[in-house]
Amino acid sequence: MNIRVIISSVLFFLSFPPFNFWYLIFPSLFFFFSGILLSSKPFLSGLLFGALSFGVILFGIQSIGYEAWIPLSVLMGLLYGFYGKLFKYIAVKTNNNFFILIGIISTFDLLRAYFPFGGFPWGSTSTVLISGYRDTSFNLLPSIFKTFGPTGYSLIIQSLTLLVVLFVLENKKKYTYLKDSLVFFILIFTPLSLFLLNDSFNLLDKNNKSEQISVVIVQGNSPCPGAKNRCNNERARIYESHISLTKSISSEKDLIIWPESATGFNNDPLIHDRVLTDIQIEVERLNSYFLIGGDRPIREANFENYGLFINNQGKIVDQYLKQHPVPFGEYIPFRRYLDWIPSLSLVPRDMIRGEQEKIFQMGSHKLASVISFEGSFQRYIRSSVQAGAEIIVILTNQASYGESGMSDQFILMSRANAISNDRPVIHSAITGKSAFIDNNGKVLSQTNLFTSEILNENINPINSQTPFSLFGNYFNYLIVIIAFVIFLRERVLS
Repeated sequence: MNIRVIISSVLFFLSFPPFNFWYLIFPSLFFFFSGILLSSKPFLSGLLFGALSFGVILFGIQSIGYEAWIPLSVLMGLLYGFYGKLFKYIAVKTNNNFFILIGIISTFDLLRAYFPFGGFPWGSTSTVLISGYRDTSFNLLPSIFKTFGPTGYSLIIQSLTLLVVLFVLENKKKYTYLKDSLVFFILIFTPLSLFLLNDSFNLLDKNNKSEQISVVIVQGNSPCPGAKNRCNNERARIYESHISLTKSISSEKDLIIWPESATGFNNDPLIHDRVLTDIQIEVERLNSYFLIGGDRPIREANFENYGLFINNQGKIVDQYLKQHPVPFGEYIPFRRYLDWIPSLSLVPRDMIRGEQEKIFQMGSHKLASVISFEGSFQRYIRSSVQAGAEIIVILTNQASYGESGMSDQFILMSRANAISNDRPVIHSAITGKSAFIDNNGKVLSQTNLFTSEILNENINPINSQTPFSLFGNYFNYLIVIIAFVIFLRERVLS
């Protein structure tokens, strides 16, 4: 039955950028679950699905080197291999009990948010639906994201697809699955109805939230983007590009954003007075706050990845230090045992992790920054919202994605997190694509890849809360608890 899984993997990666056939996610999941349930070798089936589908989705990182892309594809294959093996084992032991099986799905998705190396959020099934999202009065997509979050919404999609698979494969249990589907729809529509009812009462207030702020993303680009590319004075030229583009801004703005790696090393405004002076001149001219991404060496073996906040008086107020480094990109796990691999010399330093989110006060408004890879994780954005952030800024580089669809995939995740937390997200990438995203996931404007340009937009800060921002992945945990209780009951009865 591996042919089913191979078809599933092809349909899966075709649903993601750059292909964007979002509707293929449904037949992909159908072939995946049916393939696993019918397979005599579920580990191999899961391995094929994970390696093939994520091998294509993540192909952009081969610009770093195949030694980065191949291990990651194999790792995802192994994860899905163990997932397939466990899923089939539990299916056999419980006679395809629907709630126990979706408990396995939920557990896997929750674990994947933290394992390995702190988690891997790429390939979420709910995010592809945003590609087909249209603004209509009947579209529930924003409300579902706000009620359940990206992981909860993914669970709903997978669970409903599994129900169809079980109806097809289990003729004698159709009545049982009909009852299960009724219970599951009640579990979905109860919190969703409560949110929609509450949202309708607050609609008038939401339309009159607060004044807008004017924001500019400065996308300075790089003269030689990519981990393996080298050119003379790259970092200095990146900084000069950003300061030059900033000088071209002709009118006052509330906030100017420079993305990850725009400053740093010999161009760090916290260390080098000449850089801070250049920026202070622009602060005074534009009467703007600045949020600037960069990195600085800490002795010989380490570095910090920061977002530096400068107020409209030119004073460095605070900085956010990135908490979640990219494995094999910003640190080498088990470095002492892997020094023999030549390509790891491209990562000579390990990043020092920040300890927590930071809230920056911009007049009467609050904003928070996350940096690069961690911007794809729900937990970092949600924790910033819980801390009071009204605007989320993602400072990122993305040069290692090359011309692939990974930049668009990242923006899809930013859109999903914007909807789920009811917050505007400013996605600022040094090489593109940069984007302004409103609280309903709509891309207001965006740049192209590998261009030097500025992007302007007026943003409405928001301080409301959604069920997801308040309670996180409560729906996933609820399903896990229900599955566990049913499993224990069946063990006792047997």
